[in-house]
Amino acid sequence: MDSTITIVYPPAIDYRFMHQRPQQMMKALAQAGANVVFINPADLYDQEEPVYYPFEELPNFVIIHRSVDFKPYVKGKLVFWCAVNQGWFIDCYEHDLAVFDSCDLAKGEFSAWKDVVPVMERKTQLIFASAEAIYREHAERGFETVLLPNGADFEHFQPAERRLERPLDLPDTEGRPLIGYYGAVSPWLDLDLINAVADRFDVVVIGESPQYKRDFTHPNITVLPIKDYSELPGYLSWFDAALIPFLLTEMIEGCDPVKFYEYISAGKPVIASDMKELRKFGSIVYTADAGNIADVTARALMENNPMRIRNRQKHARRNSWLSRARIALAHIQIKLDEA
Repeated sequence: MDSTITIVYPPAIDYRFMHQRPQQMMKALAQAGANVVFINPADLYDQEEPVYYPFEELPNFVIIHRSVDFKPYVKGKLVFWCAVNQGWFIDCYEHDLAVFDSCDLAKGEFSAWKDVVPVMERKTQLIFASAEAIYREHAERGFETVLLPNGADFEHFQPAERRLERPLDLPDTEGRPLIGYYGAVSPWLDLDLINAVADRFDVVVIGESPQYKRDFTHPNITVLPIKDYSELPGYLSWFDAALIPFLLTEMIEGCDPVKFYEYISAGKPVIASDMKELRKFGSIVYTADAGNIADVTARALMENNPMRIRNRQKHARRNSWLSRARIALAHIQIKLDEA
């Protein structure tokens, strides 16, 4: 695939805020050969330069401030890659194709999107769904949908399999195991699960911010602020096991947690709620509830060994963002050829 396709990501999420699927997919699409323009709203972090190229090796990936006209950066066919709240952008500009990257079920904390999702279905010609439950919702309503799960930034997180320089704000555990979580300190975090782990182990929770804040009172839990994406491997390297302690709500049925792929890129044992999207990885993830999570964590630590570490990393490599991007571009090309 050459760069005769330009993917534009309309302004929806600050590029520097919690490096997640939008940032990862845009980079991977550029790696796969597309020309990519990420329009940055810069509503949480200042963007010092109105136009910049985040990766020296990817001159086909540019980040522009929302005040900058994206059209001079377009080459070839123009594709809008849209989140749920970007239908307005589709209406404002001519384009060859609009795709809807559907990443959340419009339930629970995201129920505000309930009336917006049908609008996005009508405005776009192709839907990518990050989880099976999301795929079923769109497909059953008759819309062309491709299951496109999240992926691993393996090269970024693989170094965390060994101890990197210890961050100064990590708790001093004096040789005891440290169990960690990073990500949004959000309403869907199961505090009972985290507290149950902390009854037996030291726990660090990384991700507190003005947008995300919860009350932690357990003396064995250390809460740290959100960290830049570049810093996460350094923290992850000191986790002896990693947590995905999410409440099993309707919304979580459609959650394919990016952090799972990051954790296993470092080979870390993962202890998680019994999330539907993680069941396909049953051989490499430990599932638990508040009643048994301390015992499950102890077992995960005891069973950890080089063979298990390599097996987790093998799954991470197989599920790279680049592999996802290549699938997405193949489907985009088919739609463009049909037009």
